[in-house]
Amino acid sequence: MALTTTSVLSAPIQQSFSQMLLSVPFPTLIHNLFALKFRMPKNGGTTLRMRRYNRLGTSPVPLGNSGVNPPSKTLSAIDIDSKMDFYGTWLYINEQVTLGNLRGQ
Repeated sequence: MALTTTSVLSAPIQQSFSQMLLSVPFPTLIHNLFALKFRMPKNGGTTLRMRRYNRLGTSPVPLGNSGVNPPSKTLSAIDIDSKMDFYGTWLYINEQVTLGNLRGQ
């Protein structure tokens, strides 16, 4: 009878299987660290419009004791639209796995 050694066995047979499951890695989503989060109203659509006012320039007109108001300035605004998108996936698992008690009881 031929002697079977570990050098003859294939790599999957030489490995041992651990009963402990590893944790699932999560991506580090750095794009939302400094984001403003808003709740969309129910049936409110998928676009959120926000408004930002532009900076006012400096006013080089001195204010004196004459009681006359300096000329007025107009305030301008910019509307910024933010569109919401939906992402997702699904899994199909075709292997039957029996998970035993991990504490060994």
